[in-house]
Amino acid sequence: MNIKFLLASLLLVASLFSCSKDDINFENNKNGQVKLKFDHIVGGKSLVLNDYTYSNNSNEQFNVELLKYYVSNIKLTNEKGEEYALPKKESYFLIDAAEKASLFPKFNIPEGKYTKLEFVLGVDSITNTLPVEDRTGALDIAKHGMYWSWNSGYIFFKMEGTSPASTSTDKKFRYHIGLFGGYDKPTKNNIKTIKIDLTKAGAAEVKENLSSDIHLMVDLGKVFDADNKISIAQNSTVMVAGPNDLIAANYATMFTHDHTHNFQKLSNE
Repeated sequence: MNIKFLLASLLLVASLFSCSKDDINFENNKNGQVKLKFDHIVGGKSLVLNDYTYSNNSNEQFNVELLKYYVSNIKLTNEKGEEYALPKKESYFLIDAAEKASLFPKFNIPEGKYTKLEFVLGVDSITNTLPVEDRTGALDIAKHGMYWSWNSGYIFFKMEGTSPASTSTDKKFRYHIGLFGGYDKPTKNNIKTIKIDLTKAGAAEVKENLSSDIHLMVDLGKVFDADNKISIAQNSTVMVAGPNDLIAANYATMFTHDHTHNFQKLSNE
């Protein structure tokens, strides 16, 4: 074989492999897809609705029958420090553990390498007070069982299950957490902003016609065992009354960035 031809071929192959993802040019006038993937666990175990028993640090056994929560007001910040906020009307998602499709919210943002993710767990105060006809889709107050008509406000987080430790006659626990600060009189404000550093487990590199999939682990064990210890025996039902603010402070810690898959083919999932 011709030595010059061989060397030229080797140089070509080396140049192709040296063109890493870091060399990709991002164009602000083009959009790519971001997919958030919410993977629910309890401690080190996967969440299985109705069919698995877990325990908390109070040595209380429980299962989970229902889990829903709102993710809204999504923002991403790129490596230049530039922030992109999803348009408000497109930024409300209802995560429902019983509905697989809901666990993968998708949206388009300008191309770029994004190092920070921020979202609200809950529904902001302005949206809580919009005219009812303006609340559609995930915010429809009649469709999702996530609104207190008697209290004029959204339920941000709802988790229900059964436990031998429950003091309810049906042995259930029910945590329905809302309250946005009040409309005509002050209330607690349980709206929580979640901020996630994407750099340690992989920044989101967004390119046109491709998807950047941000995989988040969501540990429901934190509802009971984060900064505040919540006992099912002592708090079998928490809604407007009870330590709703302590539970909200706990579940604000349940999100961890596990990894990011960049440059994925677009899919219907």
